[in-house]
Amino acid sequence: MWLSPKIVDFFKVSVETVQTLRTDLQTAQAEIAALKAQIQTSNITNDWLRTRVNQLELERTQLMQVAYNVKLPVPELVRPSTFKPDAPGDVFSLDFDDMGDDLAKKLGLPTYGKN
Repeated sequence: MWLSPKIVDFFKVSVETVQTLRTDLQTAQAEIAALKAQIQTSNITNDWLRTRVNQLELERTQLMQVAYNVKLPVPELVRPSTFKPDAPGDVFSLDFDDMGDDLAKKLGLPTYGKN
């Protein structure tokens, strides 16, 4: 079967294109690695700041109670949950099979219900 050289040339990939794509891939991978390190550093800093602010708010509330005998609620910064409700059930499941207190006692497991 005869094919025109123009058609064959259309499907050839030039070496320069492959090299350019490899270089772009390496650049993207290096940027991703740098961003992951930066995110980790930012998360550590945010955790420290959150802990420090919560500690200062607690101290401020305690001082207000001692100085003015005023009991105030303590505001608290919390980390947002990473739980995604649309995750598959095998990742995190809220329903479980409860064996009951009687079977737990028979198996020697602790029971925390009313005795």
